[in-house]
Amino acid sequence: MDEQQPQTQTQTVSVSKTKMAIAVGFLGLAALAAGFTGMRARGTVKADLVFAKSGVSVEDGMNKLSFTLLNKGSLAVTSPFVLNVKLGDGKNVVHTVKVQNPPSADIKGSLENLDSKDGSFDILAKNFKLKPGQSTTVTYWFIIPSEYDATSLPFEYTWDTTNLVSETNELNSHKGSYNIEQMGLVKEVPILIDTPLETQTETTDAASTPVSDTVTSTPTATTVEPMPDLVIQNFNISDSPYAGRKNVSITIKNIGNAPALRPSTMHQNFGTFVVQLYFMHDDGSVYAFPQYLSSNIYYATMNLAAGKEMTISKDVQMADTYLTNFDQIKMKVDWVEGSVTSIAPFTEPGRGYILESNEDNNEKTKKFR
Repeated sequence: MDEQQPQTQTQTVSVSKTKMAIAVGFLGLAALAAGFTGMRARGTVKADLVFAKSGVSVEDGMNKLSFTLLNKGSLAVTSPFVLNVKLGDGKNVVHTVKVQNPPSADIKGSLENLDSKDGSFDILAKNFKLKPGQSTTVTYWFIIPSEYDATSLPFEYTWDTTNLVSETNELNSHKGSYNIEQMGLVKEVPILIDTPLETQTETTDAASTPVSDTVTSTPTATTVEPMPDLVIQNFNISDSPYAGRKNVSITIKNIGNAPALRPSTMHQNFGTFVVQLYFMHDDGSVYAFPQYLSSNIYYATMNLAAGKEMTISKDVQMADTYLTNFDQIKMKVDWVEGSVTSIAPFTEPGRGYILESNEDNNEKTKKFR
């Protein structure tokens, strides 16, 4: 009996060590598994730019399209990325767009003019720092060219074309198509003027030349490019609630057959449509008012469609003596005078900023006493 006790104690110690070793082993495996899980989780936590929505409408005589990208991932986007827009089927394409690429969600930003031979436009996104759940929208305007010979307008959006943003899903494209007639999209329409057949007959003396010579010209068709034509529809000057100021309201109309578009070289701080004020005496003497009126610089008044009108209404610093000392007032659209022309030179020298079909009907004069 005395010899069996050490054996029993030895077996007990052995079992305890085995249990401890097993426990340590399980802890090690758990830690190792946790490590692998963390590494795998860190590897899948990325940003993910996805197409959220698009829009289409007609605004101020131009087609207005937009598309929105959403960061659906778990990390913020911190790298600038390129958006590519394709308009057309490769054979029939759009060549020019005006893009609004806002630098942030709160700032609209200015318009940019982009040209393309193949209908493909690259846009470097300005509002690219997107946290998870945040989005950015790019809007652009265009007119389908007259030579576009198809009933639909295919489009394709591709983003992060240079793969600078690490994403969980790199399939970054969205395609679609619009039926031009059903959506009422704006397309240039050239105007053809047919020249009537003209026949000229020359006959000489019958004694010397028995046969008369007849010269006939063939019919020709002349293509006249559609152009805008701005006129002053009406204007009014009234009292302002602010001392020393008058409210000047001017209605401009485009009576041409094409949209009046903002020139690409127009100064960024100037509206597309400007009006110069003149005060005149009945004897013909003219005084150019030192201030001019301008439409605002936002996209809603960047262009004016054919047949449409817009109103500029502003409070202008103007003493009562202007209305008592002069007899007439004249407004001239698409024109300014003075030092302002050194800051924003005319894009059409001698004619103003917008090339029109008629440059001689931009004025309207009223007698106010």
